[in-house]
Amino acid sequence: MDESHPGDTGVAGDPGAPQDHAADDHRRRAAHLYGLIVSGAVLATASDEFRLGRIAVVLVVTLLVYWAAETYVHWIALRALVQRDLTAGERRRIVRDGWPLVAACGVPLLFLGLEALVGMETSVALDLTLAVNAVLLFIIGWQMGEEGGLAGVRRVLSAVITGLLGVALITLKALLH
Repeated sequence: MDESHPGDTGVAGDPGAPQDHAADDHRRRAAHLYGLIVSGAVLATASDEFRLGRIAVVLVVTLLVYWAAETYVHWIALRALVQRDLTAGERRRIVRDGWPLVAACGVPLLFLGLEALVGMETSVALDLTLAVNAVLLFIIGWQMGEEGGLAGVRRVLSAVITGLLGVALITLKALLH
């Protein structure tokens, strides 16, 4: 603890803590990126024998489980760090900050829904949705590079490396099916 600020734990949400939201923003951005990666993993490993509606349910449930686990881990870790019960504000922030992990599947879910409406074959729909997911990863890498002050080759590398995570998931699907 900082001697000049009694009661200051430096933990976001602590009434004595400075109002620096960088850690919260970091967790939300990371959760969104992680949500896209987990979405891609679900899509890559889904059976071509499943109906698209079933895949959509598996996708949402998987992300909800990951979100619950991540939320619980952050909850108990913060409680251990501050060595007290969490305030209502801290609990709300922990629950809210991980939610982008689940929200990240919104676009892939929309694509699965549209593909189901037009009667697309599951294997083709999964391939297209995985491609969309890879493009989303590329875009997120580009945006995060910009927000991180990267320019030129470094920004392009940020986008390419993030997009390659999606390409790796497409490769995984090709190897599994």
